[in-house]
Amino acid sequence: MLSDVFEAAKAGKADTVEALHFLEVFADESDSAVWDTIAAGLLSTRAVMHDEELRELMKPFIRKLAAKQLKRLGWEAKKGESHFDLLLRPTILGLAAGADEPDVVKECLRRFESMKSPEDVHPDLRGVVYATAVRHGDTKTFDKLFKFHEASTLSEERITISAALTSFEQPELIQRALDLIDSPSVRLQDAVYWMIYSFMNRFARDAAWQWMTTHWEWLDANLGDDLSYPRFPVYAASTYSDHAFLKDFEAFFNPRKSLKLERGIKQGIEVITWQSAWKERDFKEVKNFFKNK
Repeated sequence: MLSDVFEAAKAGKADTVEALHFLEVFADESDSAVWDTIAAGLLSTRAVMHDEELRELMKPFIRKLAAKQLKRLGWEAKKGESHFDLLLRPTILGLAAGADEPDVVKECLRRFESMKSPEDVHPDLRGVVYATAVRHGDTKTFDKLFKFHEASTLSEERITISAALTSFEQPELIQRALDLIDSPSVRLQDAVYWMIYSFMNRFARDAAWQWMTTHWEWLDANLGDDLSYPRFPVYAASTYSDHAFLKDFEAFFNPRKSLKLERGIKQGIEVITWQSAWKERDFKEVKNFFKNK
C-alpha cells in the first residue's frame, strides 16, 4: 500500500504530502520489507526534489522515524535474532547515518578509522561505514578505500567499495574516480557500477554525464555487447529532474539511436519528463511539510 501511494504521487494521481503523512504511520514497523519501501519513498523524494535545504529539513524527520528501530537493533547482531532483523539493521543504520544521527556517524567514523582491511567490519555494514566516511572524508579517505579496492579479489566487495569511491563531493576526487573507469583498476564488468554510482552522486552527476559523453566510443567498444549497455540512457536520465537537461539528453542520444539503444533512450526521456513534472508539481508542498515537522 505504501509503495502504491508513492507511485501514485509520482504519477500525479495522489498528493506527495499525503504519502508522507501515510509513511509516518509506519514508525513502529519492524519488518525489513516495509522499511525498504519506507527508505525508497524517502530517498526517491529527496533525490527527485534535488534541493540542499530540503535535504537538511528531512534529516530530523528521518532520525525520528528510525529512532525506535535504531534503539532496538543497535550495531551488533543478537543471539536468536531473526533473519529479517539482520536485513533491517543496515537499512536503519544507513537512514540514521545519512540523516546525521550523531552517535551513528561517530561510530561509523570510528570503525572506518580503525579498519586495516574490509574484513574488520561486518559485510552487511561496510556500505554504511564507507558512505559515512566518504561524506566526512578527503583524499586520505579516498586513498584508503582505493587501497582496499586494489587488494580485494571479491567482486561484491569491489562493487561496494566502488559505490564509496564514486560518492565524494570534492571535484578533484570525483574526477579521480571517473578517470579510474577505463583504467586497469576497474574490470570491464564493473564499469557499469562505477557509472551508475557516479550518476547517483548529486555532486558528480554532471561530471559523470560529461565523462560518459566524451568516452562513449570506449563504452560502445567495450560494453556494446553487455546486457547493461541498452540501459545507459536510463542510468543517466534517472538522476535528473530538470526539463532543461532533456535537450542535452536528446541532442546526444538521438543521433546514436539504434536497435540496442532505442528503448533505453525512450525510457530515459520518460524518466526525465515525469521526474521533472513531479518536482514542479509538489516541491513547494513537500518542503513546507518538512519545515513544519
